[in-house]
Amino acid sequence: MTTQNGGPKDRLLLTRAAAQNQRLLAVLDRHHRFGLQVFERPLMDILALTPEPADHQLIQQLDQYDHVIFISQNAVVYGLSLLTDYWPQWPIHLRWYGVGAATGQMLNSFGIDCRVPQDYSSEGLLALAELQQVAGQRVLIVRGAGGGREWLHDELQSRGAKVDYLAVYQRQWRAYPQGLLTQDEASHLLITLVYSNESLKRLVELMTWPLENSYLVVPSERIQMLAKDLGFVKVSVAMPDDSAMAEEILRIADSAGAKVLPGAD
Repeated sequence: MTTQNGGPKDRLLLTRAAAQNQRLLAVLDRHHRFGLQVFERPLMDILALTPEPADHQLIQQLDQYDHVIFISQNAVVYGLSLLTDYWPQWPIHLRWYGVGAATGQMLNSFGIDCRVPQDYSSEGLLALAELQQVAGQRVLIVRGAGGGREWLHDELQSRGAKVDYLAVYQRQWRAYPQGLLTQDEASHLLITLVYSNESLKRLVELMTWPLENSYLVVPSERIQMLAKDLGFVKVSVAMPDDSAMAEEILRIADSAGAKVLPGAD
């Protein structure tokens, strides 16, 4: 695919924090030699939160919980650093969960055996057998401040569980006073990755190019629906793990005629 001025549409826009982008690029580089050039434009920075007295109390009472759920990789990074300060050994009875594969793998790297649903979502978590009968049990959800959907909390509570939040990080939107992309950069854009409704709305605020001019890849049908409501046309869904995202990127690039070289297996 080429732009109106004849140049190739062969650029990939990554909008997550730098460390997360690098993990995706490592997957692409490991399995495929790809010709897409990359724009890294993190929409937000992730900052550690200083725990409040109430947070310290939740951490100290970890052994009184039955389940602890980590919403994201950032929840693991910032949450475990707090929990390990108080708990050199984990409570034996505690059941651990990661919403997605990368979150689960990160927990595993800390020696924690956790459950990850096949559907990387709140809905997937709630379908797990261990979370069906939770009346009278306590659940701790580790997440970012201000955080997103309340449905997981509300549904567990409706099943009779006592549910608490432990907020361990905060998001800070980045300002791009000169624009997210220059006009020339935008003219070469083929694919954009966005991972949340909040980031999608922020992206639209910063866009100075037509929404229908490039492909958008998102991790859920819920975000896909919002994207189409906002005016995006070419929106596809891939599981929110790096391997699935990499496969979708390469599928789109191939179908659009972008230069993608085969992997060196």
